Amino acid sequence: MEKSKAPPPPAANQAPLTSLQKKMKGSLDGARFRWINEELYKSHSTTAHEMLRNDPDVFREYHEGFRHQVKSWPVNPVDHYISQLSKYPVRTVVADLGCGDAALAQALIPKGMVVLSFDLVSDGAYVVEADVCEKVPLPGSEVLDENSPGMGKGQLVDVVVCALSLMGTNWPSCVKEAWRILKPGGELKIAEVTSRFSDVKKFEKLVCELGFKAKSMDDSNSHFMLFEFKKVPRNLGQKGLDKVLTQTALLKPCEYKRR
Repeated sequence: MEKSKAPPPPAANQAPLTSLQKKMKGSLDGARFRWINEELYKSHSTTAHEMLRNDPDVFREYHEGFRHQVKSWPVNPVDHYISQLSKYPVRTVVADLGCGDAALAQALIPKGMVVLSFDLVSDGAYVVEADVCEKVPLPGSEVLDENSPGMGKGQLVDVVVCALSLMGTNWPSCVKEAWRILKPGGELKIAEVTSRFSDVKKFEKLVCELGFKAKSMDDSNSHFMLFEFKKVPRNLGQKGLDKVLTQTALLKPCEYKRR
């Protein structure tokens, strides 16, 4: 099957747009956002990383479209985490995996928090370029010997946030990286769109098998679900870990309807 082509990027406008032109431009922008979104969710993270590295404007266009989508939500989960983490002790180290425009860092760093933001494209200020499903550029080791389960060594992070960022066909590897960089007993916070879950209990089980204990789940919002986990010793050997990482169908791609 021939791969679908991206709608063209919006052209720069030299004169004010008429109402009809604005409507047409909105439709074109929406179509391009949906195409980019589909590529990010249905591709391996390394493919998505290469696509955005070759054309960083795609990243900007995606997040402009995403911000437009969020306007229709009753609450933005990033705002929820800003409010929640603002109550944590000063100097708490937070890793925001798939941070987008780094709203979490921009809000919390002035409050004395340490927020390390990672995404496929750097903004030259807050965001460090990284494929968070492959390797987060932070210290931390893994213990994979099933006869000697452990917590790893050298971690610096107190809290990992994955706010609508478990994207790509290898998304469980992002959870695996969260475990690697978290201190023993550290917290993992996950927010995901409700429609993505094929089985919530199996999703929680997958995260727990990767070295976490479920603390809470909040499904009171109509658009997304919130999960809280605590890092515990991982009881998987390499074979068991490899098997868990293949269970990608537990989260379906997030598809936005045409508005």
